[in-house]
Amino acid sequence: MTVNVDLNCDLGEGMPNDKTIMPYLGSCNIAAGGHIGNAQTVMETIKLAKKHQVKIGAHPSYPDRINFGRLPMAISFSVLEESLVQQISLVKELAAAENRSLHHIKFHGALYLSSLTSQKLAHQLAQLIATHYDEVLLYAPYGSCMAEEALLHNIPIKYEGFADRAYLTGSELVSRKHPEALITNLEIIKQQVLSMVNSGRILAIDKKEYAIKVDTLCIHGDHPKALEIAQLLAPLI
Repeated sequence: MTVNVDLNCDLGEGMPNDKTIMPYLGSCNIAAGGHIGNAQTVMETIKLAKKHQVKIGAHPSYPDRINFGRLPMAISFSVLEESLVQQISLVKELAAAENRSLHHIKFHGALYLSSLTSQKLAHQLAQLIATHYDEVLLYAPYGSCMAEEALLHNIPIKYEGFADRAYLTGSELVSRKHPEALITNLEIIKQQVLSMVNSGRILAIDKKEYAIKVDTLCIHGDHPKALEIAQLLAPLI
């Protein structure tokens, strides 16, 4: 690969592999209490990221620990905004305590997925970021509503691709309810990443190809082969 692409991973989510996967990453997304986590786990993850010179990101979610933030919530945006600001600010403030800055924001779970197709939600989230965190990068897929709104609000963005998930379109993932949503074959993962990064194309689950741009690649920390994927991809990018 000749493009400057980093690996990111959702960490601080109670998985046992944070320490082993961190050395392979360029950036990490730290859960901050919405779907899981607390000040202690955030600080532990920040210190681990600092040790390995990994960029620190906030991974805010719907305030729904019962469902791990993976189901949409019927709450007012004012209530959601208050929770998101608390979550993001927790990571930012604890990072500052370790002389590190907040590098990026990446929404989690149902909030992330809904922002890809809902122009209204994407607009509201972009306004939130522009108001409170105007110098912080946003991770979002190329061509998504969230990416479009970020550009309209002059929010710096890195386009995110997924190494371990099947695609529905160039900017949408297959639902986790689908049996083929999670890719576990390492060779398929490798070929998907090579196609995204080198060719700017993604083969979706319907066998159609879509254009894609990728600046950062996500490995899910709860993937059963997360460490193996990181070890596979890190030498390539």
